[in-house]
Amino acid sequence: MNTLTTTLLLSCLVVANGFFQKAAKKTTMSPLTKEALDVWEAKYTFDRAPRAKNILDDISKFGVPKNDFDGTPVYKSAPGEGGFRITDLTEKDISNNFSELAAVYGEERSIEMVKIFPLCLSFNTKIFSKTFEVWSEIYGEEKTMDMISRNPCLLAVEPKDAKNSPEQTMAFSYIVAATRPIGIFGPIGILALISVPGIEAATGISIKEPFLQALFGSFN
Repeated sequence: MNTLTTTLLLSCLVVANGFFQKAAKKTTMSPLTKEALDVWEAKYTFDRAPRAKNILDDISKFGVPKNDFDGTPVYKSAPGEGGFRITDLTEKDISNNFSELAAVYGEERSIEMVKIFPLCLSFNTKIFSKTFEVWSEIYGEEKTMDMISRNPCLLAVEPKDAKNSPEQTMAFSYIVAATRPIGIFGPIGILALISVPGIEAATGISIKEPFLQALFGSFN
């Protein structure tokens, strides 16, 4: 075999190897990542038309800076288009975000959180592991995982805020999970009832007794 033939053969092998490596990368998506994409697509859909522009799009008019202190844009919008929605994410964005979530909580637990609250895939994934570490020091790893699973909204909490996390954070996660079937008014109603003693103590105004009398007085 002459030198030219050998060179051509090696070139073909290199090209073929690169082709099959790329093909393999395209098929490495896990079934649960695909399921996360399907959940997101069903809720928000990809490639939506831009949101209609309105006066609130230029939030700088209301004193909100266009850039963060490090230069990062606070919000994004394309010229002549409406404002950027936090749900305007690509399939690659959602796939990457789910991978980051799964790296901390595992795929099985993560997909359940996505089903409960798909919007969690739009959160800042850079804080997931750091916030988890903070809460793990307070509650322990397993209890922290269970707490976040019950209330995936907590994935948005930053590490600096998690450090000041009160015991109510854990308790409220149970309330959120228990009242989820009846929607947002469940937690709001329970929170209101829990707050009544504190409001009465702070204002000196009786709330519970008049409320109960008005509610049940007609049955007497």
